[in-house]
Amino acid sequence: MLIPHIAIISLLATTALAQTGSTPSPAPPATAFESPGRVEAKMFLPEDLMKGALHSVAPEAENDGLLNTYFVYSGNNAFEVTTGLALRIRIRELYAIDKLRGTSKTEEFTKALKAAGKQKVESVAGLVRDPVGTLKRVPEGASRFFGRIGEGLKGKSDEESNAVQGLTGVQKAKVALAAKLGVSPYSTNQELQEQLTNVARAMAGGGLVVNAALMPIGAVNTVLNMNQTLQQTLVTTTPEDLRELNRKKLLGLGVSHENADEFLMHPWYSPWHETIITDALATIGVDPTRFLERACRALTEADANYFQRLAQILARYHKTKTPLSSIGLENDRVVAMDSNGTLVIPLSCDYAIWSEFAAARVEAFSQLPQSRSEIKGLALWVDGKVSERATQELKNRKIDLATDVLAKQ
Repeated sequence: MLIPHIAIISLLATTALAQTGSTPSPAPPATAFESPGRVEAKMFLPEDLMKGALHSVAPEAENDGLLNTYFVYSGNNAFEVTTGLALRIRIRELYAIDKLRGTSKTEEFTKALKAAGKQKVESVAGLVRDPVGTLKRVPEGASRFFGRIGEGLKGKSDEESNAVQGLTGVQKAKVALAAKLGVSPYSTNQELQEQLTNVARAMAGGGLVVNAALMPIGAVNTVLNMNQTLQQTLVTTTPEDLRELNRKKLLGLGVSHENADEFLMHPWYSPWHETIITDALATIGVDPTRFLERACRALTEADANYFQRLAQILARYHKTKTPLSSIGLENDRVVAMDSNGTLVIPLSCDYAIWSEFAAARVEAFSQLPQSRSEIKGLALWVDGKVSERATQELKNRKIDLATDVLAKQ
């Protein structure tokens, strides 16, 4: 299965999807720029991610100036994955699918699925099989404002009410099972969705007890970079209640009902995406309207992951460096201002090099303090790595750089 290539916005790159703006003017003449090309995968990945019982990653990845595309082999299959985050998610899903397949072949599973009853399984199939699509279709078909799914279906027949009850049970089992496996219950990986749903049905309707040692519960924390409290909220709260909690938080930050609902009903943001982003924005505590406007231009799951990382980077800066006083746009890119007057540019990438385009983008930002008296300095916070050449060029322009910022607890 191919993971979509992320369309990324940033200080160093233009965006095709989220923050479309004018192309920066060419950089002033300079010495030779760095060129995209092959990089050693082990520079960016831990040893256990490079090779495991079910997979191996090619020694070299292809870098485009910001993002790495990794080449993965599993059995007779080979596929490409762009960004380290997507790679971690895809590999974890490989192992989760293998675990679920093994569970579905056991005698206990067969008995539990039989006990669940064929009619009950069929009644919830349309609601559970496509969690992202289902949750988006309900509010679109009923109203712009989204409440509990039970409330949205009041007055329906007994058969439909039973379907909703079945959904709740299977849904809860599916979320809990996904957490044990360290994957998202809202993944767009269809094979994973089918396997999760089958086992969740046997758990919810047939009493199947799944070994709690499938995978450490904290594994999802490692991939998505969140604290235990937030993780517990994701696992124990229904998607409907998550959206209601997120809506209240966003409105409390000054976001309009229209902007909040546009974000919460966006087709590429799962309840987990929305909750992690909202939690990060609430941590900062300033009006995130401009951030959400850009986030709502996402066209792929990879874009949703990217904006999630941007929000987490800004929250990390706010908590560990200097409090942020505002979130806005400069040069049509998401930025934030801290209480000392430093303009903070968040960037999510694998490996940023000093390309000609990067030089032009940096030059545009480096001019801001000269024309804007309120900007006292510039800081670039990156969740990946930056080449030595790019690091030196940023230093020459008095732009503070911090890398691997989400790896630092």
